[in-house]
Amino acid sequence: MSFTTKALALPALMTGGLLLSACGDMVDKDAMFTEFASECATSFVGEGGGPAELAQPFCDCSVDKMKAQDFGLTDLVDEEKMTAIGEECMNELMADAGLGADEPAAEPAAE
Repeated sequence: MSFTTKALALPALMTGGLLLSACGDMVDKDAMFTEFASECATSFVGEGGGPAELAQPFCDCSVDKMKAQDFGLTDLVDEEKMTAIGEECMNELMADAGLGADEPAAEPAAE
């Protein structure tokens, strides 16, 4: 499992706990996205092993894509959908950095 998949899995599972208290489609999506965003960066670095400097841009991208696709609670626990978003965002971040998705990021210069 790549770090992008791991990074999205934990907040998705935590937010998935809200499924138990949701009544049909009556869910506060803004609160759901806020909860996801609050856990995403920590999970991206801690659980996913991603570089800290990419955590916030990755999470912002993920939330933007979830909003654009009108994600609901069930989508947050759909591993295929979350993996697809993670891969899209990572590819975008790598492209912005001038790297291919299969190229390693440069090591930071020693101080």
